[in-house]
Amino acid sequence: MGLFLFTSAIKNKTPGVIAHAITEYLKRKKYFADVKLYSEWRSSTNNAEFDIHDIISQPISMTSIYKPQNRWTVVIFNNCHFDEKDISKYLSLELQTLISLVEVLDSEVWYHFIFYNGKQVDQFCSNPKEYEQKDKYDLFRGNVKKLAFYFEVDEQIIAPYLISITSENRSDFIFKKAFTDDNHSLGDEWIFLDFWKRLGIEYPSKLPDIVIIHED
Repeated sequence: MGLFLFTSAIKNKTPGVIAHAITEYLKRKKYFADVKLYSEWRSSTNNAEFDIHDIISQPISMTSIYKPQNRWTVVIFNNCHFDEKDISKYLSLELQTLISLVEVLDSEVWYHFIFYNGKQVDQFCSNPKEYEQKDKYDLFRGNVKKLAFYFEVDEQIIAPYLISITSENRSDFIFKKAFTDDNHSLGDEWIFLDFWKRLGIEYPSKLPDIVIIHED
């Protein structure tokens, strides 16, 4: 099985503020939520310490919130029973902020959504031909001008990532990079890390600050 990953980056908000907003969302959706510091949760459950990649492969319905870096706080949604787009939109409204949501599905395709103050303002799919209906292809191209505006970056450093990669042309991108100093090729499921970095967002390399265990 390939990689399934759902992660949001939330601008200018602390882990505690984000955790409170998430628990309020879960209450509205009738989900149980248990908020703990990561260290407390690990000790109470006798779990061995995971590394960052192990956490997203655990069969646990859990949201992990990481310490902020460069004004961005990353949240990883693991085995959640709610919709990650819905909660990201909710958080952007409740916290009145900008949110970048990335979804990776089975290592085959990645999506990027932008939410600003409760509105979805852009969306991108790396393979709309095989994952979206034909009449919606154009809706998932990603808007370079909007990305540049909301993230305050140059259009030229974003455009090379917004390309369509299908099962037919994937081999052409296995070794091709958007920029020579990227860590991943355009055909790699982790390419969003380089894309995020261009937006000013750092994917966490350390364990979370806060975890929220939830179930319906």
